[in-house]
Amino acid sequence: MKNLLKRSLLIVVVATSITSQAMINEPSIKVDEINEKLVLLTLKNYDEPVDVYVKDSYGVVLHRENINNIEFTKKFDLTTLPNGNYFFEVDSPTKLKIIPFNVEYHVVKFDNEIIQHKPVVRIKDDSVFISKLALEKESMDIKLYDSGTHLLYKEELKGDMNLGRKLNISKLDKGTYTLVMTTNGRTFKEMIVK
Repeated sequence: MKNLLKRSLLIVVVATSITSQAMINEPSIKVDEINEKLVLLTLKNYDEPVDVYVKDSYGVVLHRENINNIEFTKKFDLTTLPNGNYFFEVDSPTKLKIIPFNVEYHVVKFDNEIIQHKPVVRIKDDSVFISKLALEKESMDIKLYDSGTHLLYKEELKGDMNLGRKLNISKLDKGTYTLVMTTNGRTFKEMIVK
């Protein structure tokens, strides 16, 4: 009985330490207000290239940083912006993090961040695998075009948290094709060379 209790406790400790280590290495974004004028943006544990944008409410890029480091910290003086709504957008290969903020009379106020998962495309032999994590059960439109921009395939995926489709392209001629995926009001393109 004592051995069983010891082993159970050991399993719990190991599982807890593995979970803690995984959470420590999870990519994170932190926005700290230094004072009314300065904001500190910190990105940690990003092992793939990341683009950081400051955009206005129309989506116009006001500032862009390309980051190839695991850790990035930068101060931004956002009070020089005119009154209005803006957002930070952190664009990584698998998801977008959007951090909205408002500038009003040189005072910056942040809103809750939004996470949007991007579609992931994997090509193996004559199969194209498309997947997307849709936590809000948002839909995704898929379109496949040939090099002459003729629509070859169209489908809307919806109603599930894990959207996915396997396309068989074995009967297509050799050439270049464009896969267009639209979700959350954004369009993602992937070139497929056969």
